[in-house]
Amino acid sequence: MKISIKDIAKHCGMSVSTVSRALNDDYGVKPKTRTLVLDAAKELGYVPNLAAKELVSQKSKLVGILITDNVYEARPAFFELLQHINKALALHHYRSIICTVNDVNYVKGELSETIASRNLNGCIIMNPFPSHHPIYEEIEGMDSPTVVLEQSIVTRTCSNLNTDEVLGAYMATRWLIEHGHRRIALVNGTEAYEISRQRLEGFLQAADEAGLPPDDRPVVWSDYTGSGGQEAVHRLLRLHPETTAVFFANDLMAMGAISSLAEAGIHVPGQLSVIGYDGLYVGKYYNPPLASIVIDNPAIGTKAAELLLELIHGGTGRSVRIKPHLFQGKSTAARTY
Repeated sequence: MKISIKDIAKHCGMSVSTVSRALNDDYGVKPKTRTLVLDAAKELGYVPNLAAKELVSQKSKLVGILITDNVYEARPAFFELLQHINKALALHHYRSIICTVNDVNYVKGELSETIASRNLNGCIIMNPFPSHHPIYEEIEGMDSPTVVLEQSIVTRTCSNLNTDEVLGAYMATRWLIEHGHRRIALVNGTEAYEISRQRLEGFLQAADEAGLPPDDRPVVWSDYTGSGGQEAVHRLLRLHPETTAVFFANDLMAMGAISSLAEAGIHVPGQLSVIGYDGLYVGKYYNPPLASIVIDNPAIGTKAAELLLELIHGGTGRSVRIKPHLFQGKSTAARTY
């Protein structure tokens, strides 16, 4: 026999409405009451009819995780973020689905259509888009709860969540300066992304504080890929052979560069110190273990879900920054002149 909410209500000696609110994790239900209802539901073998719940409440308790589907080196941090997003959502009985868009051929209105057609309660924009991408203009005009990572956009129904990129880049550059380096280069990602400009700001701030002349702190632009890092480091060393240390704006570029440098007979860190950014878990197993600015993915994943739930329940959009930390690795060495 299929167990209904009425059966649970009878078993607990409560009203049907109270049981329903407890099962739906609605606000206003005492923790003790919710525990009693959930224990009874488990004991009786109650299985919720999700389709019926959506029809009645017009809430799917479903959240979209939006990523791009273009050909791009996968973001290794994605699955680490995803597990923490899902854990935080599950505490409030929400689920997530992955939705994809093409960032090059994106048509304005595509995000709104995705949210409406899938009956989503909100969405988290995982991938950064170029700052002037039409998706951000669309978000600014939407009423759907949205959390955006790596882009500073705030509306009544949109929060943004970022690592403190300026601080992270400053920390990386200071680490090299404190090890005696005075000729330090930055290999940055695509300039169209906000995080690239923020990491440049942090690099220049540390270089200015240390009094590094402009000629001793060159900036080379790349594309955040391993192959881009390979090409960029050789271009850098052709133009600035006096460089003793390089800050790469992400770990993939740093790893690509180290691999290519080894093939060219250039030893890291003996001849060139290298530090990355992201703190990918594979970096510590690289040869040499990669020094990096570590993004706190568990904290970001959890906070992204919490911010979205806050908006779904009537909160107002806000901006949150999470501090990174340094993994020292073994890819940098002290420099003496």
